[in-house]
Amino acid sequence: LCVGSAGAGSSRGVVPSLLQTLLEGTPEQLQSGPLSRYSIDEATRAALAALKECIDALPREHVKALTSLLV
Repeated sequence: LCVGSAGAGSSRGVVPSLLQTLLEGTPEQLQSGPLSRYSIDEATRAALAALKECIDALPREHVKALTSLLV
């Protein structure tokens, strides 16, 4: 899935950042932000793009509710 260049335990901060970007960011921000330090294979990129499309299709109030869970 993802191979990080940073040490073990470095993914702890990536998960909330990844979720936040999935909910509020663009696909470009996803690749240049929380995932930029990882080597992501094409199948995973496609899966993340599909997930982002699904999230973007949600009603705004649902995205807002999910975002509030991260705070």
